[in-house]
Amino acid sequence: MSKKKKWWLVIALLLFTGCKDGDKVTVVDPVIETVTLNVDVVLPVSIQEQWKNATNWALENIAKAQKKLQRQVKLNLRYHDEDTENLEDLAYRLTHPEEGEDTCHAIIGPYHSDNAKTFLNYAAQTHLPVVMPTCTSAELQRTNARSTWAWFLTESDIAQCEIMISAARTMGDTDVALIYSPNTYGQSFADWFGYYAAEHGLHIAGGMTTYQKGNDLSTFLENVIDNAQGNRVRVLVALSDAADYKPVCEQVSEAAMYFEKDLFLRCLCADTSYDLKVLSSDDFLAFGMGITPVASKRYGFSQSYTGRFLQPPLNGEAQMYDALSIIALGAAYRLSSPDKCVVNEKQLDPNTAGLTDYMRGVVSSLEGVETQWDAAGLALAFSELAAGRLIDLTGASGSLYFDLDTQTKVLYTTYMLWRINYQLLFDNVSPYSRVLPLIYLSAQGDTGETSTTAIWQLEKQLEQQFDENSKIHILPEVTDHWAVIISPSTTWANYRHQADAFAMYQLLRQYGYDDDHIVLIVEDNLAYAPENKDFPGQIFVERNDNPDNWDLLANEDVRKGAVVDYHFSQITLDDVGDIMMGKQSERLPHVIHPTATSNVFFFWSGHGGSQGGPLWGNENASTYFGKNRIRNIVEQMNEADMYRRMMFSIETCYSGQWGEALTGLPDVLVLTAANSYETSKADIFDQQIGVYLSNAFARIFRFRIGTWSNITLYDFYRELYKTTNGSHVTIYNHDQYGSVYTETMSDYFPM
Repeated sequence: MSKKKKWWLVIALLLFTGCKDGDKVTVVDPVIETVTLNVDVVLPVSIQEQWKNATNWALENIAKAQKKLQRQVKLNLRYHDEDTENLEDLAYRLTHPEEGEDTCHAIIGPYHSDNAKTFLNYAAQTHLPVVMPTCTSAELQRTNARSTWAWFLTESDIAQCEIMISAARTMGDTDVALIYSPNTYGQSFADWFGYYAAEHGLHIAGGMTTYQKGNDLSTFLENVIDNAQGNRVRVLVALSDAADYKPVCEQVSEAAMYFEKDLFLRCLCADTSYDLKVLSSDDFLAFGMGITPVASKRYGFSQSYTGRFLQPPLNGEAQMYDALSIIALGAAYRLSSPDKCVVNEKQLDPNTAGLTDYMRGVVSSLEGVETQWDAAGLALAFSELAAGRLIDLTGASGSLYFDLDTQTKVLYTTYMLWRINYQLLFDNVSPYSRVLPLIYLSAQGDTGETSTTAIWQLEKQLEQQFDENSKIHILPEVTDHWAVIISPSTTWANYRHQADAFAMYQLLRQYGYDDDHIVLIVEDNLAYAPENKDFPGQIFVERNDNPDNWDLLANEDVRKGAVVDYHFSQITLDDVGDIMMGKQSERLPHVIHPTATSNVFFFWSGHGGSQGGPLWGNENASTYFGKNRIRNIVEQMNEADMYRRMMFSIETCYSGQWGEALTGLPDVLVLTAANSYETSKADIFDQQIGVYLSNAFARIFRFRIGTWSNITLYDFYRELYKTTNGSHVTIYNHDQYGSVYTETMSDYFPM
């Protein structure tokens, strides 16, 4: 028999296998059950085009991987232009379809962090998964840290800012400055720039500034050059619009040539610069260097992509591939196990578990068979899920390790430090082919990249050093204690500032202060605000079901029993001086009356700006309280013998600027949440209330003083320093106050 006849015989036997009814043969065709998911992709058209290779490749491999399965998942992609659509209307329609409309099962996008807020807010009502390949805003990720429908496939820009600063130091730079976009994307860099510059011992020359189209940066750059302490200055540039990089980098390059100083001045650009708008410009290529998230080298996506498409993958393509894979695998898991959804080894209620929960189940398991991103790996993944077994999934971007609480936020991303290959500058090749990788970096460092932790020691290293050269002042015995508490914030979004002020009031009351000796200045407009639907009349700094919670004020209404002396909107800047100086009047009936035997405690919780520290109002306030103003008040109190000792505890961004302003005044100690170049960080976000309840500095302050007020200043500083994330708690003027090793906080919180 010929080979051809043999093959036909095999095929015939397979097709006609069935049951006999007498002499009749019934043919049984395998029936393929296909479940189609509508996936709405919300991206700018330019990004849709740039990511089409990865998108089509993922869909091809997902289909190929299921060919042998009787039950299959198909993704139907529906595209929307992020730049032209009414996103508010689109987000609502996708999450709340009208009768007869095709249901949206998952959203991929948006591309920009600013736009993601809208989709996440609506998705919260239906738990529709929103998978964001490139939304890296630290604030967006922090506020959605416990949102099981919010999927972040790239680390936040905290990691990117850290790596940019680290790279600058490794390249031998002595000074850094920052130019950033005044939006959600740029804010992450502004918040963390000062912190990491301090950690890596780089001097900040000229600070930082925002950039909007057409801005002249010459004054800022001249200030950077004038304030540089070394001869190598790296300007970090983080702009949300790729088109803005060229004019900014050109101004930096021109400044280096124009201002007469022997100085190396160059840009280091953030991930958004890895874009055709930037790389295709020959003018930019001459001085371009940047950082971008990429696929891990270990798992071969980049190599396979380059071999297939003859260029390296673009920023976000590996994450787009992973987004499609995770959605399809989640649907396959749900299809095979509709009554059993396991996340972190815990079985969820199948009646309430949605697609996002089954997706979480797919990525949460580390015990199953390890599967890869390619067609063969996906085939293994689909077959294991079809058999009711979970998998250990590795994606195109690398090891998919997600946060333990929700399994929706990637913990590790690989970054590439790149520059232009000048030898290919004018060759007729793709702009992306001109990119020369310098080094690959990741926080974990175990997948073929260099570990940032190992090389640059990312634990806090710059603990403040103190000496014993403090002036010794012979002070009288303390007879009484006075306190002034101020929060200039008035909006619901700034809930934490008033909450921390009320909590500090409660702490002082616990230590024996009566209302006659505390002046509390808050707007007090939150307890009965329309947004406070679940807890009318109450304010919290922490809510926690843990009975062993260490915060004594956890679950307590910190407003209860508080006597508010002045609403913030009722007083002026000058009134604060009068209150401190004891100038009582009909307008100001309640002031403090300290004497030479009084200890005075001053607490301020609010926003601050880089040009003067604490702001008089909310984050958009244009008025600073003033460094000179606060110094003049304390100088007058000193001249009038109105304090024995005084402590300022300032919880604002750039609060170190007040520390610098008060330096040199006798018996005054300034404890700040941040240094003069840093932002301070909110700490506890409450999903039910919808806001941050407290700041890190204030929370740790309460904990330590609430349990032991006889702690030395040095030990207190170390507790705050080690546990306040994202800023450097700093003590100012300690040499005019006394030894930090022997003086204690009981001066203000008496035993």
